[in-house]
Amino acid sequence: MLKAGPPLIAALKGVYQATASKLDDVTTPGSDAAVNDRVVSTTDPDAAVVRKGPQPPRARYQHHRVIDDAEGVITAVETTPGSIAENKRLLPLIDRHHTNTGQTVQTAVADRKYGTTENYLACQHRAIRTHLGEARRPIPNVRCHGIFPDSAFTYDAATNTYRCPAGQTLKPRRLHPTKHTWEYYSPKGVCAACPLRPQCTRASYGRTIHRHEQQAILDQARAQAHSATARRDRRRRQHLCEQSFADAANHHGFKQARWRRLWRVQIQDWLIAGIQNIKILLKHRRRPAASAGAALLGATTRVSAGCAAVWRLLRRLSAPGHPLTTS
Repeated sequence: MLKAGPPLIAALKGVYQATASKLDDVTTPGSDAAVNDRVVSTTDPDAAVVRKGPQPPRARYQHHRVIDDAEGVITAVETTPGSIAENKRLLPLIDRHHTNTGQTVQTAVADRKYGTTENYLACQHRAIRTHLGEARRPIPNVRCHGIFPDSAFTYDAATNTYRCPAGQTLKPRRLHPTKHTWEYYSPKGVCAACPLRPQCTRASYGRTIHRHEQQAILDQARAQAHSATARRDRRRRQHLCEQSFADAANHHGFKQARWRRLWRVQIQDWLIAGIQNIKILLKHRRRPAASAGAALLGATTRVSAGCAAVWRLLRRLSAPGHPLTTS
């Protein structure tokens, strides 16, 4: 057995903890083996190996931020390894926005990467309007071509059953433990004798329908996401967020990490966001502060306190004991 001194043991523990943290909230399905589960950077174990578009895979970090809807003030930022899924950071960013500004988010506005079932339900439970783009759905199987869609089946809330196009009843059978969806089915013999079977299913066991256990709340969230107001807000979000990221990249070295390790990159992102906020404050120094309203996520969320949010952030950052306070 090879004996190691305390410094080496401490270094190995640090690398292990950094690698373990990358296994949380990743986008890789449980059935796949992610590259970050098998490799670790010897120079920066906090970074995750990620491929972006046509570029080759390399160690990267990912930046998430919340932007005020009134003036484009950055109200919350978070830096994570590049493999962390963006949609997993929606609620933590909303909480950080509330902590930094003292304002409650009224409407969450973000692109389709954030439009997951979990985010829809979580926002609705917090009474937050969901102006989120809906995540891309899987491409239908070729075998589904010419088959009745789920929308052709009518749900009866009183009996908790579905009525198929042939007038047969589909009853609930079981609840999926991870997807939280109920499976509704029609007995095999009923489907086998149905004249509409060729248009309904090609499965030997008959047709099944899946419904989320909180489908009513989910429908309400999706109705908000598909509204004209939501589409208008997402267009505005794209303008404000992309403008904020472009300014950071073009004028403040945002695209390249100056230091290694996650906590140092987080400080770099805090400084860049602080400088951008000060520029906004100076630009509007003679204008009265806007009233509270909404915030955006780029990630992006909606809740707005105008430039008054900058003053609150600067006061918090300069408070004794804050990580960015200098002596």
